[in-house]
Amino acid sequence: MTRKVPTHLAAQVSARAGMRCEYCYAPQILMGQSFHIDHIIPRSAGGKTIVENLCLACSHCNLAKANRTKAVDPHTGKRVLLFNPRANKWEEHFRWSPNWQKLIGRTSIGRASIATLDMNAQLLQGARPYWRLVGLIP
Repeated sequence: MTRKVPTHLAAQVSARAGMRCEYCYAPQILMGQSFHIDHIIPRSAGGKTIVENLCLACSHCNLAKANRTKAVDPHTGKRVLLFNPRANKWEEHFRWSPNWQKLIGRTSIGRASIATLDMNAQLLQGARPYWRLVGLIP
C-alpha cells in the first residue's frame, strides 16, 4: 500500500527542485502530468518520509528506478550507487551532448543512473532540444 507524502513536504520538494525532475531534468510544466515524490532511499530499505530523503521525479525516472539504490556502470561492469539528488551534484555526474538530446555520464554514478533510469529514451531525446530552446533546461 502506497502512503501519501504529506502535502507540505511535497510542496517543499517540488519548490526545491524548481519543478524539474531531479534525475533527468525534465521540466514538469511541459510534461502534462504531475511528477512523483520519490524516496531516494526507498521505504522498503528503511528510507524515511523526510524532506532530506525525497526528490521530485518524472514518472519515467521514478518507475524505472523503483526501489533501487544501486546499479551497474555499463562502462566498468561494477555495481555502484545511483545518483542521489541530496548527496550528489548533478553537474558532477552528468552533462548534455552537444545537440542537447542526450545525457552523458561523467562518472560511474552518472553512467549507471542513465542506463538504469533509461534517461536517454527516444522520446526524451526528441523533446530536449525544445526544452533547451525555451530555456527550461540549463
